Amino acid sequence: MPVVYITSMADFESVIHGTRPVIVEFWAEWCTTCRSVSQIFDQLAAQHPAGEFYRLDIEEVREVPLALGVRNLPAFKVYVKGVQIGELVGADQTQLIRLVYKTLDM
Repeated sequence: MPVVYITSMADFESVIHGTRPVIVEFWAEWCTTCRSVSQIFDQLAAQHPAGEFYRLDIEEVREVPLALGVRNLPAFKVYVKGVQIGELVGADQTQLIRLVYKTLDM
């Protein structure tokens, strides 16, 4: 399953309340470290259909990162049925892979 873009606060709220685990990448076009780890995120999404993978551009949907206190990029948040159960801040590819495996092995 490809990574899907979140385009509004309503979209975000709808996505995180689904029945499957959801991983959201917070990024920005100007963030070079975001772009480097985004490729890994895309690969993980393609390899793990048990989860849902989303990307949110903080410049286009500002209210979501403001409401969640996202201050550093890239940031990844994991949700199950509307509850945040995990988080990773930074471009550590090994930690991102661990986060995905931990989330989907629940």
